[in-house]
Amino acid sequence: MASSAKKQKVHDTKFNREFQTWWTEKYGMISKGDKAVCVLCSGTVVCRTSSVKRHFETNHKSVSQKSEAEQKELIASALNDKNKQSTSMIKFVGKNCNTSAASYAAANVIARHGKPFQEGEFLKEAWLACAPSLFEDFDNKDKIIQRIKDTPLSRNTIKERILKLAENITDQQKIDIKDASFISLCLDESTDVTKSARLAVFARYCVENVIKEELIAIKSLLTTTKGTDISTAVKNSLAEKEIDIKKIVSVTTDGSPSMVGKKNGFISLFQADVGHSILEFHCIIHQQVLCAKSGLISLDNVMAVVTKIVNLISSQALNKRKFDALLDEVNSVYNGLLMYNSVRWLSRGNVLERFVDCLEEIRLFLQNEGKIEQYPQLLDVMWLSKLMFFTDICQHLNTLNVKLQGTNKTIIAMIDLVRAFEAKLQVFRNDIITRNYKYFPNLKKYMNDLDIHETADKEKITEEFISVIDSLIKEFLGRFSQFKELSEILKFIMYPDVTSFHKLNFSQFDWLEIEEFEMQLIDFQSSSIWIQKFIETRKELELIETERSTSNLSKNANNKILETWNALPDTFNCLKKLAHAILTMFSSTYACESLFSEMNNIKNSVRNRLTDESSSACILLKVTSYNTNINYLSSNPQQQKSH
Repeated sequence: MASSAKKQKVHDTKFNREFQTWWTEKYGMISKGDKAVCVLCSGTVVCRTSSVKRHFETNHKSVSQKSEAEQKELIASALNDKNKQSTSMIKFVGKNCNTSAASYAAANVIARHGKPFQEGEFLKEAWLACAPSLFEDFDNKDKIIQRIKDTPLSRNTIKERILKLAENITDQQKIDIKDASFISLCLDESTDVTKSARLAVFARYCVENVIKEELIAIKSLLTTTKGTDISTAVKNSLAEKEIDIKKIVSVTTDGSPSMVGKKNGFISLFQADVGHSILEFHCIIHQQVLCAKSGLISLDNVMAVVTKIVNLISSQALNKRKFDALLDEVNSVYNGLLMYNSVRWLSRGNVLERFVDCLEEIRLFLQNEGKIEQYPQLLDVMWLSKLMFFTDICQHLNTLNVKLQGTNKTIIAMIDLVRAFEAKLQVFRNDIITRNYKYFPNLKKYMNDLDIHETADKEKITEEFISVIDSLIKEFLGRFSQFKELSEILKFIMYPDVTSFHKLNFSQFDWLEIEEFEMQLIDFQSSSIWIQKFIETRKELELIETERSTSNLSKNANNKILETWNALPDTFNCLKKLAHAILTMFSSTYACESLFSEMNNIKNSVRNRLTDESSSACILLKVTSYNTNINYLSSNPQQQKSH
């Protein structure tokens, strides 16, 4: 009997601790969690009738002494005010979230276009100037204008937004790199406008069916730029991004001593930390430039004269104005000469082409200035023949260089371009021997236009030009050795159905744990289904290559190859490991070179006080392929009012 009474008491206690809806009308209480909240004073009370009643009669004695009708009216009014406050707070938070998202979006656009932080204030001023006319027929025009005014776009706000956006990109990179099986690096070093040494590090990795080439870090080297400094900077950068260095397959550099030195070069130092052999590549584009530089060294004297004349005309203000006026007078399509920059890959060819196109105007200008006698080469048949040949061969080299430029290019495609040019050099050689000059338009035009009184020693000219082409052939054959040695294993990613196991060199891939590779390759090559899969892939790659050669817009061939390999079952896991490792390799440091151009645009002479943190964030947002998660960032409760 006592037990039954005890159970009844416990039940009554639980019931009494639950919020009772009639408290709202009688005592002005509303439920919040396991507490009752008074709408008259916002005080909290335990959910018990006696406590609620005591709070009402003690804290609101003046109300409790009123008539029941007056009590209900006062409580209803307090409830209404409470609801209005909640609604206003929801609207305020929602409005702040919207203005914050707009602020992040504006900061993202500013960063991706390399604009200064104060452009945010300019944007707001422009929006406010346009809004009255643009939204004239809108009923809520005033609200729209007020929302623009409330959007925080001050310089400091834009700076903080850009740092947050860059952090968001970094977080996305970390997640994808952590899931990636293999990673390859490409790095290069340059100086910014303040003469600070900056090291750019890119990573290439697979994310599902997409190959990413992403900026991992752009670090300042505070003192020297030795291999030890670069190694320390790279290791710190990888640690910050939580990248497992054991996943690294290859490293591509510009081939400088600090990068590839045998004892203290970055590669040798870094490989010791990685713990397994890594492939080291010398950028294909840099090697092509070195081939052109060494192969055409016998024509340096021609370039020296051209540079001297161009500098005379273009570097002196008065001469430049006079020459520009002369070009305008003769209705030239050009407005001046180009000045030579030995660092820029295409500069020499472009300078020579412009010089040849303006040759008659240059002669006339020098004659008018009384300086033609200082440059007898401009009237010398032999020198002019060399100039025309030099210009034509540089145009061929520039064409190759442009084809090699760009990101997300397969190593196979790059090597094929180099081999094709090697074959073309033989054609150029025969063209010179036969003196048809089919592939040397400037030389052909000059030789055909020679006056009957002007004589050219064609035998000597032919001999010299053949010597130059032979020098180029020798240079091209002597370089690209790393890529040529791996040609068979590189082809494997596209031709696994016809690859011979015995032709594959696994010396650099023994750490991949692919002992079953030979058996799996036999099984794969015995499967008509998977063989057909790669035949179809190669057909699609042909279409992609055709589109690329006829248009600047094209699909990524690497992604198509990766998609095909990902379709294979895990019974071919050794084959897939090797394919994924190869697909991560960089063939050039083009990504770094293009980044340095962006860096100089962002941190220029006007913005030379930009900190490393801010400039790195701007550069990352400029070059990344990731999309920032603005909705996530703008939902942060710590919002900022417009300044």
